[in-house]
Amino acid sequence: LLKRIRERVAVAQAEAAGEPYEAIPDLDTVPLIDPKYLRHVCETSPVFRVEPAEGREYSVMIHDMQGVFVDPCSPLNPYPAQLWSEASRYFDSLDAKMGCLPSGRYACSQVLMSRGVAFLRGRSLGEACHIVQLAISQKKILGYADGQLVPYNQSAEYMKERCAVRQQPVGDAAQSAMPFATWEQLRTGLLEILDHSPNPCPGVITLSNVKRAFKLQIHLELSETVLGY
Repeated sequence: LLKRIRERVAVAQAEAAGEPYEAIPDLDTVPLIDPKYLRHVCETSPVFRVEPAEGREYSVMIHDMQGVFVDPCSPLNPYPAQLWSEASRYFDSLDAKMGCLPSGRYACSQVLMSRGVAFLRGRSLGEACHIVQLAISQKKILGYADGQLVPYNQSAEYMKERCAVRQQPVGDAAQSAMPFATWEQLRTGLLEILDHSPNPCPGVITLSNVKRAFKLQIHLELSETVLGY
């Protein structure tokens, strides 16, 4: 709610000044809003109904109005096959610049709707957020690369999948001068590491330290893609 109000103020300021504004308004020009004061305004207004949410969060509804909201995290896919075909064609057609989108689901949806893309025509912003989420989590239409959302065929996950099929290293590991561990070396090396591991307790090693331990103790590079994953 705090962010949405500031977005509206930023857009109103830009329009009043006759200035163009981006799909994602510049919030740096808008003062911060006191969250306690905002909640007080909502709770004391006869127009709104405030309902507690998880933790310290709350939601605000308009009195006598039934809210119909889209759950952007829902795994259910109510959209027609044609929408996904159009979405795939659109993202496949983008170059590197146009295909670099904000990593957040909401901000990405704002940009796409501002472009007037055909597959989102007539959809609400909530539906657009849900479609973006499904495009990432289920459809493999979008993926991540360098902290941005990009067409899946430009994503880090796609590159990792291709390397796994070819059993080749990916990323920084491809530049390593060390030999790569085989499945048998992985098994024996992991047993050796666990036998000598004091942290966080004897016989235990944190998952994030396994690759580093292989380099230092076994003198082998550990790569999932070389192993086919």
